[in-house]
Amino acid sequence: MFISKKNLITIAALSAVALVLIVFIATNLIRGHRKKVEDQRIVVLVADATVQLREALKTPSSAGVAKLDEYAQSTRGSPNPDLGSAAEHYTLAAREIARRRFESERLEREAAAARNALAGHMNRSGHRDTAWIRNAAELKRRVEASYADLGRSLKTLDDLLNGLPDAEKRLAPHVAASALLEAGEIDAARKRAQDDAKRAVSELEQVRRLTP
Repeated sequence: MFISKKNLITIAALSAVALVLIVFIATNLIRGHRKKVEDQRIVVLVADATVQLREALKTPSSAGVAKLDEYAQSTRGSPNPDLGSAAEHYTLAAREIARRRFESERLEREAAAARNALAGHMNRSGHRDTAWIRNAAELKRRVEASYADLGRSLKTLDDLLNGLPDAEKRLAPHVAASALLEAGEIDAARKRAQDDAKRAVSELEQVRRLTP
């Protein structure tokens, strides 16, 4: 069967168009599959970050902070800018909450140690010479500084927790509600931070009443 040169050219052109279409369709299918896989990865990561944050609010640790930092780094560069940006914002907030929770516990221990050191010194007030007075003033300064640091840390923690629902709203269209911290958990964490701050103020006032 004879095929004219003109028909050959037409067939070749159609074949080229078909090939381009196949490549285009295949490329989009691959891109779509990769995006779906990446979105699923981000959703799982967000859920894991919430688990880690929940643990950090109960038992804070430097390891927990480091893990949340890893999650935050892993959310960057997502092919889905809306989900990627929302996930990064949420995991960064979770990391800072965990960091501040860990720091607050450390500062609570430091404040207690400073308070006990001052109380011990005041109990040895039989001979209030110049050295005793100087040491008392220095110990009181440490107590004041420790409680000031603790108060700032707890206030920051409360503020960060207060802003967490906004970060969750950005993720709400992309992830299940169970993947995020519940409102009740956030409220409970805020109440704890506020109660700790009130207790710190009360402890400092007691110290001030006992010292000259």
